[in-house]
Amino acid sequence: MMSRCLLTILSSILAAGLCAGQENGRLQYEGYRLVWEEDFASETPDSTLWSVVPAQPYDWARHMTSEHPGLMEISGGTLKLRADYDRTTGSYVTTGLWGKGRQEIRLGRIDVRARYDSGQGFWPAIWMLGYAPGVSWPHNGEIDIMEHLNQDSIVYQTVHNGLTEREDYTWPDRGGVMGVDASCFNVYSVVIEEHQILLLVNDRLCHTYPRVVEGEEQFPYPFYLILSAQMGGSWVGRPVPPDQPLTLEIDYIRHYLPLPASNMHFDLLGQEAVTLEGDDR
Repeated sequence: MMSRCLLTILSSILAAGLCAGQENGRLQYEGYRLVWEEDFASETPDSTLWSVVPAQPYDWARHMTSEHPGLMEISGGTLKLRADYDRTTGSYVTTGLWGKGRQEIRLGRIDVRARYDSGQGFWPAIWMLGYAPGVSWPHNGEIDIMEHLNQDSIVYQTVHNGLTEREDYTWPDRGGVMGVDASCFNVYSVVIEEHQILLLVNDRLCHTYPRVVEGEEQFPYPFYLILSAQMGGSWVGRPVPPDQPLTLEIDYIRHYLPLPASNMHFDLLGQEAVTLEGDDR
């Protein structure tokens, strides 16, 4: 408990004055090749990669709806996902996108440049779930690239799988926290390698999760991305109706593969694998 508290304090101090991800235009990393970029240039999300998250009986999707079009907007080159309180029905309404059934991400680096509002009960998240028919959480795997709670000055980056959720689990640590300036765009990243997962904020390492057992228990299945703006839940606490919608704003998503890997990015389920040409901009 003491070490986590100290880490939180130090991360918050380091974040002061930092907007390192604000102008991050980096398109290449040594040893990696950019194979795909989502820059939200169209008025609607790419339906070959995304669909709207439906309401589900889980905290993170309990208030999801597609019946309030204003909750999702693409304008000015960014995606806005909003959470609000419908005073007519007395209920919270939220939205999100996911790649379930459309994406399979196995290895490489994912960068997401994003900013978010702060508010009591607001829980914006950029994360990934593993996909395998008949396999449920946590055995399918989860990588939280960014989660923010309420008015915190930190973000959480965490790995969940069949090993981490055992009652007797002690090591390796599931994740870490990093201080951020919520008024800025920041770049949240995950690097998935054969033997470890790295989580970063503005290219600064937040947490390393190593493989300590073989098989599928730690690094189970291909992942798909989820972008969610949620209100309330057992972790974030009881929400307070906001005066105006609270927003998770995404500037871009980029996927890099290690060289000399092929330029295969997504396998579209039920179809032949799609090869995407590299972007040399």
